Amino acid sequence: MLTEFQIGYDKGGMLISFQSFGNLLASFLGGIISAYIGRKNAILVLSFMTSLGFLGMVVSSTPLLLIIPFFLTGIGRGSVSNLSNTIVNEVSDGNPKDLNILHTFFAIGAFIAPFFASWSLSKGFSWRFALIVISILSALMTIYFSTTKIENTKRTRSRKEEKGIRSLDFLKNMDFYLSAGILFFYVGVEHAVNSWIVTYLKDTGIMSTSLAQKVLSILWVIIIFGRLFVAYISKRVDKRTILLGSSIGALIFYLLFIISSSIWAIVACILGLGFFLAGIYPTALSNASRALKGSSLAMGTILAIAGLGGIVMPYITGVIAEIYGIKGGMVAVGFAASLMFLIAFINRLRKFKDASSG
Repeated sequence: MLTEFQIGYDKGGMLISFQSFGNLLASFLGGIISAYIGRKNAILVLSFMTSLGFLGMVVSSTPLLLIIPFFLTGIGRGSVSNLSNTIVNEVSDGNPKDLNILHTFFAIGAFIAPFFASWSLSKGFSWRFALIVISILSALMTIYFSTTKIENTKRTRSRKEEKGIRSLDFLKNMDFYLSAGILFFYVGVEHAVNSWIVTYLKDTGIMSTSLAQKVLSILWVIIIFGRLFVAYISKRVDKRTILLGSSIGALIFYLLFIISSSIWAIVACILGLGFFLAGIYPTALSNASRALKGSSLAMGTILAIAGLGGIVMPYITGVIAEIYGIKGGMVAVGFAASLMFLIAFINRLRKFKDASSG
């Protein structure tokens, strides 16, 4: 798409940021829309934006027109993510195991997509063919939602329940801020890596586009196993420890990835990066489960903060890449990973503080 429309790194980053902005908007407003038209109606309308967005990319004729379909796909992604996280958090009482299993299925989709894109290109199909298929699959997702038993009518709640849902008490919870900070930089790193890793490997001459797409698929295979592993150990290991260990491992492997030039070394670093990134998002949500429980406003706010990271980081990466080259842009992602580690470290120190005060 960048090549066909002759889009620079900075404009490419802007398109990704518009997608992330749609994701943020849906995450923050999803709960409000559900309150007015019902949860099921809301997910049907918002998730269908994904199909419309990918179809819009196919028919767009100028780079400027791509802004709208990127924005629409972000709305679709954010609404599905918000609904899924909210329902699982409610029924599991914030259990990190269940949230990690949920995000394992997200990872399965993220693995299949670049693999399918790589296969399409290798068979001589254009990127438009791949997006048409994804648009059809997205429409089928909306049809599936229409068959589920998702509650559609607004349930009558007591005054106490309504107060809890609208309460701003979560803003007094330090775990909320620390978890939000971790999610902000995690989503920023994840979006930037997903958005730019293929371009980075191709433009630096390390790999072909097709091979780089396969490498991206490998990243998500490891994330699948990583999330299952975190779900397994979450019963034995404290969630703050998991977050700290994961952020340390992700930072180390990302830095090694940046300084590596050998294909095999890069693949190994990507495997390590994927494994340690795997459990951060669901575990960070679990870390703030007390603040999030029973409050759609709190869930919407923390997902919006996370989505903001997905807006800012890909754009910053693109701007820096336009000035200093794609290598410089990818180095900036390492800075975000460093800040994620710092917040996870502070979050772990709170565990020691609570233990000593207890």
